[in-house]
Amino acid sequence: MGKRIIKVLSIIKRSLLEIIYPRDSKCIVCGEEDTYGLCHKCKSSITYCDSGELCLGYYKGALKELILKFKFKGRFDAGEELIKLVEERLVNFIEKDYIITYIPIGKESLKMRGFNQCEYLAKELGLRNNFTILNTLKRVKDSKIQKTLKREERLKNIKGVFEIINKEEVKGKKFIILEDVITTGATLHEAERVLKEAGVVQIKLLTMAKSYV
Repeated sequence: MGKRIIKVLSIIKRSLLEIIYPRDSKCIVCGEEDTYGLCHKCKSSITYCDSGELCLGYYKGALKELILKFKFKGRFDAGEELIKLVEERLVNFIEKDYIITYIPIGKESLKMRGFNQCEYLAKELGLRNNFTILNTLKRVKDSKIQKTLKREERLKNIKGVFEIINKEEVKGKKFIILEDVITTGATLHEAERVLKEAGVVQIKLLTMAKSYV
């Protein structure tokens, strides 16, 4: 009953977003007319990751534009396209006995954007595809923005940033950690370390895009 109510609320939320952010009949990325979401040219231009890898594609071109518009401009129609792409290419590789969790963002980022893009993607994927979603991590200290740092600096910067919200909820379970973009992997691997120390038995990583380093 609870899950049914949550699904109904999700549908209502998506309907409200359609009203607040009505879809133009043009491509989100290039602006081609008479297109909803991504046009064929932009979609086919995406460099996808290898089959079986829980990564959508490389952080460039149309995929990069979708992520940036969703993450920094609050374009939920771009977020919708990301979810559709994951459903088309990756959902069948996500095993149902895994719980999906996500990377929490810092207070300043949350204040600026108004939402956590990873949380939104994880919860929408879960609701639409019957995956269990659990908020497992919390940020316990602020860190510098990772993209401004070199690899060694990123590893040091992210150390000790996360703590487990409830160790009993994660112990003995299998998780998929969702992140939007992976560069060096420092953030994901720190989250992985903390979860394993709390007793998580198996972890996979799910990313929308990976960046060239």
